[in-house]
Amino acid sequence: APGVPYGVFGWEGVVPCKTEKMADRLVHIVTGRLLTVEEAFGRIDPHKLTKILIPIVEAELLQEKYGEWWVRVLHPFLPVLLTRVVSNLQRDIESILDLKSVVLSAF
Repeated sequence: APGVPYGVFGWEGVVPCKTEKMADRLVHIVTGRLLTVEEAFGRIDPHKLTKILIPIVEAELLQEKYGEWWVRVLHPFLPVLLTRVVSNLQRDIESILDLKSVVLSAF
């Protein structure tokens, strides 16, 4: 039964049964006592992250139809575009990223 951790042998299911509760506590401790998502993401330098993201974005574009053309066209604009995207994410990260869902998906 959901919420009941004991199975045939007694202990299987204890951790899976408590995953959501444990994740909720973990998120609460980390964001309440250590570091908020806004603080953590706000420490990222948008320009440095952009330099990391450009090759990744270009590699993804190359997988698309006419990818080489898209890379050539967008390459000059990617640094400005990605820096702006990262800066906007930093301002609105709480409304975009649900840390509890991210933690739960890891289990």
